[in-house]
Formats: sequence, structure tokens, C-alpha cells
Amino acid sequence: MTAGEAVARARALRPGCSVGENEMKEWLRRQDGEIRARVVEPGGAADYGEVGADKLWAEGLEDSAVLLVPFPFDGMYPHYLCAMIDAALGENDRYAGAMTRCNAILGEFAAWLRRSCPPPVRRMRW
Repeated sequence: MTAGEAVARARALRPGCSVGENEMKEWLRRQDGEIRARVVEPGGAADYGEVGADKLWAEGLEDSAVLLVPFPFDGMYPHYLCAMIDAALGENDRYAGAMTRCNAILGEFAAWLRRSCPPPVRRMRW
């Protein structure tokens, strides 16, 4: 999913929201940075070095920038943006629901990544 697609889907889910596109792209950058630091790099997944809003940020984020989490788990991005919009507007119940969906999909991605990219073999001491 690209940054532009994620923002467009979030806007469709939260029509008329007053949060700007630049703010949403900053949230995507922070989310991808956190996912890279907590899920991707500790697992040793080398395939994700050239994608992600955190890596492609240069004075902003282009709509065509490919986000870090691949299909079919990329559906978490619109839910994450909706949760952040809800938090910014003080909609606590809506925030909790959207963040629950986001975290569930992120957990599925983390489990898939652990199965797909086993960590490098560590030295064994006898």
C-alpha cells in the first residue's frame, strides 16, 4: 500500500475530518518507524530496507511512497490513521475500536514475519 492510498482510505472511513494530509503522513512515518524498530529489525528481516514511510521521508512523504507492511496486512494503515484521527478529536470509544483492529492486524503481521524470516543462528557454546 502507498501513503496516498492509506490516506485516501482513512478519509473515506472518516469523511469530513479536519486533520490535514501532512499530519496523517507524519503519523504513517512514526508508525513505520516503530514497526521497523520493534518487529522487523529484531526479527532480522532484510527484505524491508528500501520501503517504509520512515525511510522514504525527505521533507515530507510522496503519495507514491510504499509503506513498510505488505499485503495482506497493509489494511492496518487506514485503521491506524482512523485511530489517530479519533484520538486527535477526543473520540475515545472510536479510537479504541480502530486501534484494536490495527493492533490485531499488526500482530498477525508480526507472527507471519516470525514464521517467514527466522532469526540468524546464534553462536552456541558447549
